[in-house]
Amino acid sequence: MQEKHDIETYSKLAEGATFFLNESFRYVNESLIDESAAKIFSKLIDKIEPSDKDRELLKTPMPEKAIDLLQLKRLDVISEETIAKMSFEWHRAQNLARTQKAKFKYNHRINSIELLGHLNNLGFFIETLTNRHLLFLVQSKQLDTLSYSRFSTAKIMERLLFIFKDELTTNKFTLNEIANLFSLRNKTVHYTPENAVALKPTISELFQIWKQCIQLIEKFEKVQKFNEIKFSIDLKNHFEQFKQNWT
Repeated sequence: MQEKHDIETYSKLAEGATFFLNESFRYVNESLIDESAAKIFSKLIDKIEPSDKDRELLKTPMPEKAIDLLQLKRLDVISEETIAKMSFEWHRAQNLARTQKAKFKYNHRINSIELLGHLNNLGFFIETLTNRHLLFLVQSKQLDTLSYSRFSTAKIMERLLFIFKDELTTNKFTLNEIANLFSLRNKTVHYTPENAVALKPTISELFQIWKQCIQLIEKFEKVQKFNEIKFSIDLKNHFEQFKQNWT
């Protein structure tokens, strides 16, 4: 199987990994732009004075059940004039968020829906580089064909546990944060009501994941010795830029 793959395969996998890495950080940056906009918006709407119509509508009791609230018409809650003002301020907040970025603490929980894009693409990034490394191992005769056939189609954590079995056994390396990444990604794949509510990792949690991803990729690179731009450096650069922008 592996003889069918030449330099083009390595190049295509590298292109895919680059795409997934860049997309993952585009989404995590959009996540905090979104949350920065929400902070700005909350201050802007404080300046909006409710109209007489709004005050009249506020006298009507609000339903308590979620379905009743979802079925409620907006004009039953707030006047058309105020809706227009709030819409204007929300667009203004989004524009300001891109130039006046807020700072967030490490324990801040990211709640933006854009985070789904980060977790999915970062998982794809690690999985693509793992597939590339397995191909390298079998083509360089460090892995037999039978083992390659078995593990190249296994679940991602099984592939990684196989690759790093010696280091894991001697406690020279751990995959706890990588396992956390794929646990979070599984919540995005199986986006149940429970997972939708639970998926709120902290910035610090993402930092720990990124650090271990860098360590893992450095281990791949040390064995491969490819003369190419290092993915570990690319990830470090994204990491450092994110810290400068948001923390």
